[in-house]
Amino acid sequence: MFYLFANCNFVPDHYEDWQAAYDDLAAYVWPKEPTTMTYYFGIPLDYADDFHKTTSMLAFEVYGCREHKDLYETHLNSPAMGKFLSIVPGHTTTDLDLSHYEAVAGFLDREGDKQECAIMLDIRIACKCAAARARVVKNMQGLTSAVKGAELGPLTFMAFSSLDNDINARLFVRLESTEALERFVRGQDMLVFWRQCREDIASIESRSYVPNGKGWLHRGT
Repeated sequence: MFYLFANCNFVPDHYEDWQAAYDDLAAYVWPKEPTTMTYYFGIPLDYADDFHKTTSMLAFEVYGCREHKDLYETHLNSPAMGKFLSIVPGHTTTDLDLSHYEAVAGFLDREGDKQECAIMLDIRIACKCAAARARVVKNMQGLTSAVKGAELGPLTFMAFSSLDNDINARLFVRLESTEALERFVRGQDMLVFWRQCREDIASIESRSYVPNGKGWLHRGT
């Protein structure tokens, strides 16, 4: 499978206009594009109580074909996407802002029941070099094994390696409560991971989001 993160950047107070255009797009994608396997969105925690004021949103998408076909030949070339792309420029501050990844470890839906989360954590990691990323990826795989065995673990925990360059990596986590988030980031498994990777990491960007209730986590029952 092929994974995509997108930053949706809005003109202030134009989120609802963008969302209305997206709702029409999603109504097409769900029945017509089965290879759009995940279509999931997060509003920055800063705007958790005022979605309409947000100036950005995270999109997490999963497609069936790693070689980009399902994204660039099917999804972005559909008539519904054409209509969407003709509407949104007046409501956004950038064109499509896309980052491409392959999954190296983790699970999308721990229990398989699509339980909605209360909060999600997106951690973007820039490593010092390609060899450093390879070591970070190995440690992310070890971290995943530890997280899977935790009794009160995340709903989603996925580790990624960038396809756009040879230094970036990413962690995407969905949790059932803010308390679970605090427990997770302070847990021994995460502390060990950061200690293991400290000398290989050049920078980290971390942000929390809340689900906006749109799209789908996956197409399973």
